[in-house]
Formats: sequence, structure tokens, C-alpha cells
Amino acid sequence: MKVCNTNRNAFFLVLNAAFNSLKLKPAIIELGVLRGENASNMYEFMKPCKMVLVDTWSAIAMQGAFHPFKDAPSWIASPAVLDAFYGGSIAEQDTFDRIYDQCSARFESCDNVEIIRADTIEVLNRFKGENGDEKFNIVYVDANHRYEHVLRELLCWHEHVAIDGALVLNDCCHSDGGIKMNFGVLPALTEFIKRTDFIPVMLTNTDWSDVVLVRKDCMLDRLLDEIVRNSDIAFVDIPHQLIGSGRIVQGSQRCNVSFV
Repeated sequence: MKVCNTNRNAFFLVLNAAFNSLKLKPAIIELGVLRGENASNMYEFMKPCKMVLVDTWSAIAMQGAFHPFKDAPSWIASPAVLDAFYGGSIAEQDTFDRIYDQCSARFESCDNVEIIRADTIEVLNRFKGENGDEKFNIVYVDANHRYEHVLRELLCWHEHVAIDGALVLNDCCHSDGGIKMNFGVLPALTEFIKRTDFIPVMLTNTDWSDVVLVRKDCMLDRLLDEIVRNSDIAFVDIPHQLIGSGRIVQGSQRCNVSFV
């Protein structure tokens, strides 16, 4: 696995170079969209043949986003800490309706973008058919970050990843901020790779890290390795099995991922 001193947009460019080598325009689905900024970057950098954006944009769905308990444990922050980020109270549906409208306006002129306002698991049936499940070259997972939700999405949606396709996870890190919001992305990932043939191949050396997973020894695995090695992206190779021990260490100038 390459720990790369870069950001997620650079990963999109690397993935695009790999898909160009395979002579295909990727089909992309993003689970958890919010205002659509990340989806817009994927659209720009990877020029997909189609893109599907799935989110509930729902205040009800946000209830219990941090924990399932009646009273929050002392180490978990109140969900209200997200109000500023969301631009309004996450307890009010109006906040999510405004965000949905912002996302819809962003893709209004894109005929190959479908926006689905639904739960990311409930929508699975739309992509199942008698002749086989519909496949995507990128499945970007960025919805509910609790352990059980992330693991469920990975186990359900990996079947919809094309042979030479990738899963991409956001906020896959262990950090002080993630602890306060009870993020379970990283532990869900470590459990997922024990159960499947997917392995992490690229991780951003950033807080709120992104990670790219592909099937072990597939063509995309080899292409990504070659492209990064021949790029100007600084990286260190480590055994992918170490990813579960990664944690964010804050320095005076920047944060880094440490495996010590």
C-alpha cells in the first residue's frame, strides 16, 4: 500500500490515467453526497460515462449518526457540532433541503448524472437485475461513518464493483476529531479486507484520509502501482495489513499518518 503525500483529487487523476489505459470511461456512484463538491471533482477529473449520486438529505437519517445510545458517552461530541459545517441545524429538515437543492443545481446541466434521494442500502435493488448486478468502476463511500453502517455498505456494495474497479473511502483515519464523532471507517475497513479479496493500495497522508481499495492482483492494482511510481507523487510503501494501526499525528506544520 502506498501512503501518498497528496490529496484525494490527485487520486482521481491517477484513477483516470488507469481507466484511460484500460480504454474506458468509468461509471461512478457516490454514497453520501451532501453538496456535491467531491462528486463534482470526480466528474471533472475522471469524465465518467455516467454518475449516480445517492444520499437521503434527511434530518431523520442524521439522528443517531454518532452513536445508538440514549445518552452519549462522555468522549462523543454532540451532533450539533456539525451545524456550522451543514449551514444550519442538522435537526431541521430545511437544512438538508437547502443542501439537496445546492447539489441538484450543481449537476443541472449534466445529462449523465442521476441523483437519487434515498438510503444507500435501500437503493441497492435498483442495480440488481436478472442478467447480473449493475457494475461501477468507482464506488465512493462517504455516508454514515459509524462502524456498522460502513461495514454494511462495503459488504453490500463491493458486489457492484467492476472487476477492474475500485472502492474509495473518505475519512478513513484514527484522529482526535474522528474519535469525538465516533467514526468507525477504519475499523470497518480492516474487518472488510479480512472477509473479501479487496486490499487498500493508496492512502492519502492527510487528516480525514481517503483510501483506495481494489481486488488483489487485478489489472487495476498493477496499473495504479505503475502510474504512481512514475508520477511526482511522494509515497512510502508499507504492507497493507498495517492500515489498521494508522493514526493521525499532528505536528507544528501539518498532520501525518503514523503507523508506530
